[in-house]
Amino acid sequence: MKNLIIIILVGIIAGSTSWGVVGLVSDRYEPFDSGTGFYLGQSILSIIALWLGYKKKFKYLVIYLISAYLSMNGYSYIFDGSEQRAWAILGMITTISLIVLPFVAGILGKLVGFIRKK
Repeated sequence: MKNLIIIILVGIIAGSTSWGVVGLVSDRYEPFDSGTGFYLGQSILSIIALWLGYKKKFKYLVIYLISAYLSMNGYSYIFDGSEQRAWAILGMITTISLIVLPFVAGILGKLVGFIRKK
């Protein structure tokens, strides 16, 4: 249970950080609008996913990605203006694409873990 809570908290922090970092490295707000912000956010999420895939069970990777996904959407809903809130449902659909690369990184970590065990 303790591991589960830690994984959820890591997902929440990583997801909101991956969205929040965009404003620090560009004049944009959304990861889709800033190349540097997009790749930096994806790197944050993917490095953690790679490690989780390598070290932990698959369910922890999935829980991490779901937590990150929800916190990305929560961050954009809470810290942006009314326009973002108006597009919240569409935003939840488009932000699914932001967990694809981290998911692939987690699967790669899992494959490396399997290969190293053999």
